[in-house]
Amino acid sequence: MTVRVIIPPDPIVEPSDIAGSHSGGDATVAAMIAAVTEEIDGPTGWLGRCLGPQTLELTMPGFCGWNFLLPFPPVIKVVSINYLDRDGIERTIDEADYRFADKRVWFGLGYSFPATQCTPDAVRVVYQAGYNGSGAGKTGEVPERARQAIILSVQHLKSLSVESLYLRSVEIPDVETRQFTLSDQASNIVERTCDRLLSTLRVY
Repeated sequence: MTVRVIIPPDPIVEPSDIAGSHSGGDATVAAMIAAVTEEIDGPTGWLGRCLGPQTLELTMPGFCGWNFLLPFPPVIKVVSINYLDRDGIERTIDEADYRFADKRVWFGLGYSFPATQCTPDAVRVVYQAGYNGSGAGKTGEVPERARQAIILSVQHLKSLSVESLYLRSVEIPDVETRQFTLSDQASNIVERTCDRLLSTLRVY
């Protein structure tokens, strides 16, 4: 079973959310936001969860019983379930034959599973996942603690990329000027803070 992103999410943090004198469309800061988000979000991240709405594709070698889990919640909806028949022709399962509930796709009682081609991607499930707002049928707003973890991490990366922000000068008149890097303690504080912010969102 593998999962990949086929339509990526829009950013949940903008450069204007990051402290500093940069513009709201700063490309470097936007790239940092993307890098930090990719590290935690969706199939590429360690959080095990989707943040911004995105479209995923799950592939399996065949049907695995009456129900199967869709990873990387929260799931917004199942778009389609396709499979390759024994002749390698792609077929689509009728939406009336399954439903999504409790993080899983459930097939109706008495459903007759079709024979599939013997390949690792014989079954392909396309679904949308992530936080898509509040209201009936919605999965909720993106947790603010996730946004703050990204903002904090980007601010940390931004400071490390500018020499004047991570080097301090100590001048001794008529003797010398010494430069010191900030201690590792500052970096550890940021990392621990992000871990605490995201710990309750992590899916194991």
